[in-house]
Amino acid sequence: MKEFNDPKTLWSRSETSRYIRKSIKTVDRLIRDGKIKAFKFNNRSVLIYADSVIEENITSSKPIFNNKI
Repeated sequence: MKEFNDPKTLWSRSETSRYIRKSIKTVDRLIRDGKIKAFKFNNRSVLIYADSVIEENITSSKPIFNNKI
């Protein structure tokens, strides 16, 4: 798995799912609900900003994103 410390690190849905120990469907729901920050690449792949995958964002009603990206 890639380093978490680098603010520009991008994870796939499966890498994110393994990191938070939840299903890929849960990762998709978190993206749809705006809890974690992601974007589509080449109209197929979904890439997720690793620094947005923190416990506070996942459980909070209003996520906080780092603006370094």
